[in-house]
Amino acid sequence: MDESAEPLVAEFLEIEEQLADPSIHSDPAAFRRLNKRYAALGPTVTAYREFISVRDDLEAARELAADDKSFAEEIPALETQLAEVAEHLRSLLVPRDPDDDKDAIIEVKAGEGGAESALFASDLVRMYLRYAERRGWRTEVLDSTASDLGGYKDIRIALQATGIPGPGRPRGLG
Repeated sequence: MDESAEPLVAEFLEIEEQLADPSIHSDPAAFRRLNKRYAALGPTVTAYREFISVRDDLEAARELAADDKSFAEEIPALETQLAEVAEHLRSLLVPRDPDDDKDAIIEVKAGEGGAESALFASDLVRMYLRYAERRGWRTEVLDSTASDLGGYKDIRIALQATGIPGPGRPRGLG
């Protein structure tokens, strides 16, 4: 895991130095690009630092466990914490799709089945809208065709996750 995270930490520190240079503020496009990358790397670097800290604490507890039983009692909790932190870091190290930062349009159409299909499409749309709401995404119904019983024959919805950097952004629709 170290070999995957260390280049990102080095890039983070390099960008931090560049952002501290007053001359970068004279080029707004470069400043925006660096700031965006810095914000994207932040959660990964924070998770990596936490991983290193917990791993070091676990190693120290194992070394000191022979001399003091209180350190031996801490080992199971530290092992659990290390597994959780490692899993979180692993999820952040998964390469992101370049389209992750783009908005999405969802189109739901009722299929064969008439009114029942339209009601199912309505339930599906409600599910997507609730999910987007819980994630803090903006939604807008672009157009829709209602069925006779209150469902949708077809509907198009725009999803927009503006202002949410990094992992909070939509990753596809799955």
